Amino acid sequence: MKEYISIRDIVKSMDLTTRTLRYYEEIGLIKASQEGRGNRFYSKEEINKLIYLNELKNRGFSLKEIEGLLGNKCCNQKNIYLKSRVEENEKTINYLKWQNEKIEEEMDIIEKFGLENIFINIEEMPLRRYFTVKESNKIFNDPDVESVWNLENYDIMDEKTYGGDFEKILSKESDEYTLELYPHKNGDFILPEGKYLVAYSRDGLNKQFEIFKKMEIFLKERELKYENRVYVENKFRIFCKRERKVILITKAFIKIS
Repeated sequence: MKEYISIRDIVKSMDLTTRTLRYYEEIGLIKASQEGRGNRFYSKEEINKLIYLNELKNRGFSLKEIEGLLGNKCCNQKNIYLKSRVEENEKTINYLKWQNEKIEEEMDIIEKFGLENIFINIEEMPLRRYFTVKESNKIFNDPDVESVWNLENYDIMDEKTYGGDFEKILSKESDEYTLELYPHKNGDFILPEGKYLVAYSRDGLNKQFEIFKKMEIFLKERELKYENRVYVENKFRIFCKRERKVILITKAFIKIS
């Protein structure tokens, strides 16, 4: 290695910009020497710092963390930062996996609808565990059941399922029914795997009573036996150009016994 390397050679070999190098100098991460008409050169020690800095950046370290490691932080501090970075990366990976699952599910549901407002089918569903919450919402008072989405504690990945007594709801002959909340967390309530009658709807929870009626007709026409608990999930929202409003897509399902 040469005693000193020019800023031009560093830019070419390390895929950095002169602006980036000067910024590193401004915040004290590296130092440059000047010769003649202001040409900037870097010593072996500064080049090694720059290579180390680049490695840290590629591992996701912030400039503040890098500044500490190039300052008075000990070697053990790097290990702490690395462990923290692994944890953050795991969160990002899990989020991206969840995001892809939601995108694929949304695409699948939209394709099922076609030009219809409701799609009813029998599907295999996996086992799921929920944490039950003793909170209920009367649909006729809160059509979108939005009061359970406490925005102070809102987490987009914390999905929710609502459950109710299927026959009790249908016996009322009105939309004055109550659904109980089940957040999607590992907990005390298990929704077993198996075949379920599933109804996807564009009409939101405020018209779910009509969906339940259609599910009942589907079950009776095919003489299917079912468990009495019905569940509803808010899946996603779409903007309807015709109606000029955001529409909530729901998924209602009941286990076939």
